[in-house]
Amino acid sequence: MTTPPGWYDDGHGALRWWDGTQWTEHVAQPDPEPSPAPTEAEIVAGFGFEQNAPEETGHPDDAVHGASASPAGAYGAQPAGAYGAQPAGAYGAQPEVPSQPAHLAAQQYASAQQGAGAPAGGGFTAATEPRRSKLWILWVVLGVVLLGIVIAAAVVIPLLFLSATTGGSAAQTDDERAAVAAVEGYDDAWQNGDCDALGAATTEEFRTDQGLTECSAFEDQAAAFSAGVEDYTVQVADIETIGDVIVVRTNETFMQVLDSDGQTIEPAPGSAVYEYTVVDSGGDWLIDDIAAE
Repeated sequence: MTTPPGWYDDGHGALRWWDGTQWTEHVAQPDPEPSPAPTEAEIVAGFGFEQNAPEETGHPDDAVHGASASPAGAYGAQPAGAYGAQPAGAYGAQPEVPSQPAHLAAQQYASAQQGAGAPAGGGFTAATEPRRSKLWILWVVLGVVLLGIVIAAAVVIPLLFLSATTGGSAAQTDDERAAVAAVEGYDDAWQNGDCDALGAATTEEFRTDQGLTECSAFEDQAAAFSAGVEDYTVQVADIETIGDVIVVRTNETFMQVLDSDGQTIEPAPGSAVYEYTVVDSGGDWLIDDIAAE
């Protein structure tokens, strides 16, 4: 039995034209995607004869074509010249190349690439794989930096403000703390009209200079003072020890509600800066002088 002319796998991965007796030089590459298997009628029509009419083909064995849907089934085993060693002639004796599925060949190629240090999937996969942008790393770093700046500002700015308003206000020694206590006692005496508190916070020389030797006179002045202002606040701004004298500077704020004639006015904010000179008088630190700045 002979193999009719047609395109057949020449055993080297290409379709080559078999003229019925030997291979020719005509080679065709296989389609990228496999075509559906030809029907029985298409096989018969492709070779130019009708099914059930083997006498027109000139091949007595063609009667078996109707029982197969592929060239291999239609014509049985091909001659050694077609699929085995190539017939001597155009190509000489060719070594037989075993066929293997395409996916197995791809796996072997990928294994060889990995063994050589190439990325999995082969050079084509690595070249065509989309690159992932690393720009998000920059945004994360900037976000962390900005967050740190916000936190630092929230912590540092209030501390700086507090330091600016109360710089040097913390008493460092027991004597300085006693001097600050004398200033606070003097403020309480005026706001509460307490003559005893006045005597405990000031020297006799101071009360004489200020005309406050009589408690009744002081209480009258304290009452007028309390009626004319509201929310009187004394804040220590600085403490300085100079020899045997301690100087306490204050920022004092209030709301003025009466004018100089004792008439009610729209509340207006007021402020004053005072410098208290505090001295040691018999073991007690007392106010000996007050000066407005």
